[in-house]
Amino acid sequence: MKAIPVLVASGLLAIGSPAASALSMSLPAPQIFFPKGYDEARAEKIHSVLRSEKFSYLGGLTSYWEPEYSTTLVYDGDAAALNSLLAELQKVGKLTVRLAFSPDLSKETGSALQAGSWWVSYSHTAPDTITVRVNLAAERLKGDKLEIVLPKAGD
Repeated sequence: MKAIPVLVASGLLAIGSPAASALSMSLPAPQIFFPKGYDEARAEKIHSVLRSEKFSYLGGLTSYWEPEYSTTLVYDGDAAALNSLLAELQKVGKLTVRLAFSPDLSKETGSALQAGSWWVSYSHTAPDTITVRVNLAAERLKGDKLEIVLPKAGD
């Protein structure tokens, strides 16, 4: 008889824990789940850039799959907004900003995320790297020429 209360208590603890009840969490606002002990000042600078009103945030997702604990944030915007985001991230310091391109992010999203103009991705397995994945099929980025201006190192 004593085993029943223990099982009930274990079940209630699992229900109350967000990590135990879901493997992914939708993000209504830009938020990165940084690893424990991550530099708080750098994390705040990154969040300040990602939350700027200059950028049109569409949604995001954090997945609690070990060891990545990945976060993907979706944005809409034109080349000027993308260049601004890249320049602001470059100013954070001690952060590698990777730039990647997709012919069409809508073919990579499954049903969890919108395609948007670009994604910002983060993973615990590369804690000092942010990847900006540009959607070459995005209407706001289409045109005769997509020019991305990379800031000078040290600026």
